[in-house]
Amino acid sequence: MGFYDEFDAKPKRTSAQWLASVIIAALVGSGSTLLLVPTMLKANLIKLPEQSQTVISNGNGPVQGVTYNVNSDIVQAVNRAKPAVVTVVNLQKVDSFFSQKDEQPVGKGSGVLIDKQGHIVTNNHVVDGASDVEVVINDEHVKAKVLGTDRLTDLAVLQVPIDKIKDIQPIEFGSSDALQIGEPAIAIGNPLGEFEKTVTVGVISAKNRKIPVEDPTGRVTYEQTVLQTDAAINPGNSGGALVNIKGQLIGINSAKIAKSGVEGLGFAIPIDEAKPIINQLMTKGKVVRAALGVGLGLDVRDIPENYRAGLTIDYGVVVSAVQPGGPADKAGIQKGDVIAKIDNVKINTFLDLRKYLFSKQPGDTVQVTIYRNSQEKTVSVTLGELK
Repeated sequence: MGFYDEFDAKPKRTSAQWLASVIIAALVGSGSTLLLVPTMLKANLIKLPEQSQTVISNGNGPVQGVTYNVNSDIVQAVNRAKPAVVTVVNLQKVDSFFSQKDEQPVGKGSGVLIDKQGHIVTNNHVVDGASDVEVVINDEHVKAKVLGTDRLTDLAVLQVPIDKIKDIQPIEFGSSDALQIGEPAIAIGNPLGEFEKTVTVGVISAKNRKIPVEDPTGRVTYEQTVLQTDAAINPGNSGGALVNIKGQLIGINSAKIAKSGVEGLGFAIPIDEAKPIINQLMTKGKVVRAALGVGLGLDVRDIPENYRAGLTIDYGVVVSAVQPGGPADKAGIQKGDVIAKIDNVKINTFLDLRKYLFSKQPGDTVQVTIYRNSQEKTVSVTLGELK
C-alpha cells in the first residue's frame, strides 16, 4: 500500500540506514553523546534545519554551543527596508491650563523615506490638521515640512533636512502591478505610535480592492484602489511600508477593518498608483484634477419614483448648482439638468462622473449629454481644474 501501513509492505533497510538509526537512537538515549554533535555536523553525518539553534547543556554543565546564522529572505528584506521607516508626529495647538495655545502631539503614525533629498511619504490622515509635523529619526525629533497632501488618495509628502538622513538608505521601489496573490507581504511601522519599526508578515490576500472615500456629509465621492493583506496593520502603522520579499516598497499601509471578530484585513495603497500622486505632491504641492464646475445633487436612481416627474431616464446625476463663469456655465449647462453621458460613456452615479473626469486633464474638451425638461442635449465642455 502506498502509505506503508502494513509491516510486510515496508521496504527493507540497508546497512547504512540501520547505522543511521543506531546513531540517532544513541543520541536520543544518552545526553552525554551530545558531545558528538559538533563533530558529526562537520562530517555531514547529521544536518540541522536552516534556522537558529544552540546546544547549551548536556545535563552536567555547559558544553560547546552549536550555532549558525539565520539569514532568510524575510530577514534580509526587513534589514533592507526597516531603516527607511520613521515615526511621524502630528502636533496641534490646544488650549492649555492658562488658556494659552500650546503645541502638543495629538497623534503618531509612520512614514517612509523615499530618496536622498529627504522626502518622506505618509498618509494624509496622519498629518491632517497639524500645525507642525515632526519626524523621529534615530531618536531625534526633526521638524518636517509638509510639501503637499491629497485627501482622496490619503497620501502626503513631507521633507526633512538632508543632513538628518545622510546615514539612512532610502527604500527601494518595487511594483505593485507585478504582485501575485499569495506572495509574502511585510508591513513595517509604528503600531499605537509606541512600538517603533514593528515588523509583521503575511501575504498579498487580494489586489484591486475598492475602499469608498466619503466627503464630510458621508457621501461616497471616490473609490480608493488598495492591496489587501493579512499582515497585521494597526493604528500607528498608517503611512508605513508594505514591502515584498526583496525589501522593495509595494504599498503605503493605510487602513484596516476595525470590527469585532474581524482579523487579517489590512489595506495598503499600491505603490504604482501612488507614484504619480507622490510626484505631483513633491513638485506642485497638490494633485491636479479636472472638473466640470458644477455642484452635483442626487443620483437619479436615489430619487423616489414619485418625485421623478418629467424625467425620461432612470440614471444620471442631477446638477444642483453651476459655478458662475465656470466650464459648465460657459457650455450652457444649468441647475436641474441631468448629466447622463460624457463622451458617450454612461454616467449612472456621481462616482462614475468623478472617475471619468479624473481620467482627464484640465483643458481637455469633453462631450456632455444632458437631459433638460425631458429633452436630450449634448454640449462641448472645456474642463477646468478641481479646487
